[in-house]
Amino acid sequence: MDRRSLLKYTAYIMGYAVAAPFTSAILSGCQAEAPATGESYTPQALTAAEFAALSAMADTMLPATSTPSASELGVPAFVDLQLARYAEPEDKQRIYGGFKDWLAQIQMSFGKAYAELPAEQQLRLLNTLDKESIAAAEELDYRADIPDADKSDFEPWWLSLKSMIIGSYFSTELIGTQVLAYKPVPGPYQGCIPLEEATGGKAWSL
Repeated sequence: MDRRSLLKYTAYIMGYAVAAPFTSAILSGCQAEAPATGESYTPQALTAAEFAALSAMADTMLPATSTPSASELGVPAFVDLQLARYAEPEDKQRIYGGFKDWLAQIQMSFGKAYAELPAEQQLRLLNTLDKESIAAAEELDYRADIPDADKSDFEPWWLSLKSMIIGSYFSTELIGTQVLAYKPVPGPYQGCIPLEEATGGKAWSL
């Protein structure tokens, strides 16, 4: 699957895969926009080293190709704002705590910060983290001792952070208007028609 197809597929599932801090940020009117050209961003929830790691992780997931990278669109800054302003205390503790511990393990294992590792090693570590997190989430689904309504409180931190990164990327103006199908004023109702016919195969931005 190429990157553009992956973006389309991910957009289909974003309706229920987004993390709570991202939803709160969007409903509050916060926009996933990069700082103005020439301006630097000072992290509010993360340290400078943690923010560098987040930026590297986001760009590993969404590198620059025919579309800008995650960091070029200000995604790491938006994720940091979500954690600082919109995350519930328990969500912030779960996501940030897991992120901080993971970075500490990497520093201990390799003697370097995640952002300082070669790109290939960053990708391997992220793939391993992703597989382990998905396995943990699948195991959580079978836990009978935790009510289904409470299982989101135990979601692996990486899956929450990952959905914040992806959700932030898709909420940027450039992706929303140029990669996804954007039609702020809807046309006539056409019932059930193939997506290929309606938008050329693009997922809807709105």
